[in-house]
Amino acid sequence: MPDWLIATGLIGAVLFGLLSAFFPPLNAEIYALAAPVIFPDAWVLHVCAMTGGLVIGKMSHFVIADKGAVAYSRRREAKEAREAAEPRRAAGPIREQLTRWSKAMIDVLDRPRLGPLVMLASSGVGFPPLAVVTVAAGIKRVNMALFFVVTSIGCLARFLVTAWLVTRGMSLGH
Repeated sequence: MPDWLIATGLIGAVLFGLLSAFFPPLNAEIYALAAPVIFPDAWVLHVCAMTGGLVIGKMSHFVIADKGAVAYSRRREAKEAREAAEPRRAAGPIREQLTRWSKAMIDVLDRPRLGPLVMLASSGVGFPPLAVVTVAAGIKRVNMALFFVVTSIGCLARFLVTAWLVTRGMSLGH
């Protein structure tokens, strides 16, 4: 494969990762599944480039959430004050459970041991959703370097394993 094609493919991989961070239907797993088929000799490099783009995009979400944490806190306090003044209506057991779970997840993110585990699970297996964890980590003002490293490791591992499984499947077919 010509070098120029590999280079343009790497730029496309980074752009795909960036776009997938902002446009969820453009799923990064799709790229990880396709890379071994499209770039059989350079799929690892392409998956790494796409992951880099994705993590850069997620970092922008993190920074925006971090900067918006003060505004979020003010709005939250005002909302809680309004809700305390209004009569309480039943939200339903599922919604209440999701609210409790979300709050518990956000509370754990800034803990030294559990926070990185939540971030690793989110980036490595996709649960809890990385988009939610990214914003919550920014709001909780989690250490940016820690978030970057853990998220990069988790996403890279997930996408490399996904692509590697495709290569195994392709080798079985031959």
